[in-house]
Parts: sequence; C-alpha cells; structure tokens
Amino acid sequence: MKDLLILFAVFLICMWFWQQRKQSERAKVLITKHCESLNLQLLSVAQKNICFRPGADFFRYTFEFEFSSDTESCYVGMLYLNGEYKYHFELPPYRV
Repeated sequence: MKDLLILFAVFLICMWFWQQRKQSERAKVLITKHCESLNLQLLSVAQKNICFRPGADFFRYTFEFEFSSDTESCYVGMLYLNGEYKYHFELPPYRV
C-alpha cells in the first residue's frame, strides 16, 4: 500500500511538471504572436507566479515579458493565462 501511494505521488508530481511546461510553451507562442501583430520586438519571457484558485480554472499563470517598440526603450508586459484558452494581455503605453 505504501509503494502505491509513493507511486501515485510521483505520478502527480510528473503531471504537475508536465502541465507547467505545457503552459509555459503556450505562453511563449501567445506572446510571440501578440508582439508580431503589434510590430514589437520581443526581448524576454519569464514566468512570474502561479495562483491556485478554486473553480473552473484552478491555476492562473502569470507571465512577464519585455518588449521594445523602437529598439531603444524596454517595456514590461504581462500575460495572464487561465486554463488553455483564456488569456489576457496587459501592456504599458509605449512609444510608436
């Protein structure tokens, strides 16, 4: 019985890690497409935090990314990712 619980715990950890990687890859694709559509240069992407909330979207991932609009200034934007298809971008005002 103890071996079964350990195996189940390892399985849950692996699934959680796999979900983390999946969301990170999805965020990278979304941010890249968003920056391309606005003619912005993407500089970096980083995962900021994960919020645990009860409800339909249990995890809320927050990603922070840096971009440039004129190759001189650097701005920080946010991507909030709920589940696989719900997302929201927040960009500061930037020079065009």
